[in-house]
Amino acid sequence: DVIAEAKNLKLICEFATGYDNIDVAAARRESVAVCNVPGYSTDSVTLYTVATVTALAARLVTYRSFVNSGEYTEAGSPNKITPTFSDLRGKTWGIIGYGNIGKAVGRVAEALGARVIVNKRTPEEGVRCVDVDTLCRESDVITVHCPLTEETRGMIDARRLSLMKKSAILVNEARGAILDEAAVADAVKSGEIAAFGCDVYSTEPFSKDHPYNEIKDFDNVILTPHSAWASYEARTRCVDIISSNIASYINGEGLNRVD
Repeated sequence: DVIAEAKNLKLICEFATGYDNIDVAAARRESVAVCNVPGYSTDSVTLYTVATVTALAARLVTYRSFVNSGEYTEAGSPNKITPTFSDLRGKTWGIIGYGNIGKAVGRVAEALGARVIVNKRTPEEGVRCVDVDTLCRESDVITVHCPLTEETRGMIDARRLSLMKKSAILVNEARGAILDEAAVADAVKSGEIAAFGCDVYSTEPFSKDHPYNEIKDFDNVILTPHSAWASYEARTRCVDIISSNIASYINGEGLNRVD
């Protein structure tokens, strides 16, 4: 409706890679060009993904709280080694969505000694590609980097959460609605999965009655405010690419067109 009423509209510039918030079909009907910004946040989201996974794997929230509460000072011991944590070397890291970000995360996972398996629409040589159910069953770490589509909406639901190892770490850096958020909260509360990290939500900011409010203070949960994309360098690249998209449109070219 907005596009149909905007009689002078010629170009929509998405300040992001994902453009699921734009009705591209409606734009096409009205001859409105749509551009996105591919690849600008790969390094930033990779940083956040790996930081979240490693913080959860190393139980950093628990150990930091132990020091900050004063318990460490009063403990009389130089070490605290419970709860137990494990190396990532030798573990299986499952990646859902294997574009620029998924590939970058995979390289870091391999550098940490993990075995990488992926789920993607088109099989790719050089990496083990599996269906989502297999990925959920086999992975010790699962990170989500796919776009939100009708196919991926609610992809990680109660059934697939039940397939995961009780020691599994699940991290979503893609779109909130790819996960059944109520089912994820239930899985965390019941111990069906070991840890959960998320930077994206089906409604942003999430409301007071959102299921994640029930788990946000858990030591095995890290929730961040959709900030993974936003390193200083990534924001600079985003603005520069948008500028190039506008110039390209004015010049009759098709840089980063998605319509």
